[in-house]
Amino acid sequence: MDLLTLQVVMAIVFLATFVRGLTGFGNALVAMPLLALVVPVKVASPLVALTATFMATMMLAGNWRQVNLRSTWRLLLASVPGVIIGLWFLRGADDRPVRIALALFILGYSLYDIFRPQLAHLKDDRWACVAGFISGIIGGVCNANGPPIVIYGTMRGWDPDEFRATLQGFFLPSGIFIALAHASVGLWTREVFHLLLFSLPAVAAGITLGCLLARRIKRHHFRIVVHSVLICSATMLLVKALR
Repeated sequence: MDLLTLQVVMAIVFLATFVRGLTGFGNALVAMPLLALVVPVKVASPLVALTATFMATMMLAGNWRQVNLRSTWRLLLASVPGVIIGLWFLRGADDRPVRIALALFILGYSLYDIFRPQLAHLKDDRWACVAGFISGIIGGVCNANGPPIVIYGTMRGWDPDEFRATLQGFFLPSGIFIALAHASVGLWTREVFHLLLFSLPAVAAGITLGCLLARRIKRHHFRIVVHSVLICSATMLLVKALR
């Protein structure tokens, strides 16, 4: 791999990690469409899974007591069969349909989050299985397993501290499972670990700066910036896939 590509990958990982540090989620939504422009999806997907595991570990270390364990274990159990289905699709699919599906998913989620439709309030955890299953499928294909959990947490009315902590409580074990599943189907390669090694400093810097800025910036303003980046990257990915 040439030096320019390596530098671009590190910059993308830093940006994605910064978003994760600031919001508690969203790293895969930033990283996957951008990484897919410079490396194959079958390289980008395991790389994002491995870096996300480091992110969740760092973020969970300081607020693990805020995790909603009752919801977390339901979400995790339901995500397992979803991940298996997602990996089956990823292993058999070529890059083009995966890129198209990923771009459309990113666009749909970004538009959802911008317009913020009024969601019904969930009084209990009965819908956790549905959210976890959908999250597992998306995670198996492209590691973007956050949106279904984010939507579910919003509908459950978790307070900000519980919301961020519970997301990490879900992302850490689910991320480990996805990463090991990638290994089981042969997606752990020398190229992936080469990129991972050089990306770890970017992960540490991104998490640190993101968490620091989270205390100073208005969430509404940053949300607009994040989704502008997402929409632009997803549009580029879709145009490239359709050529």
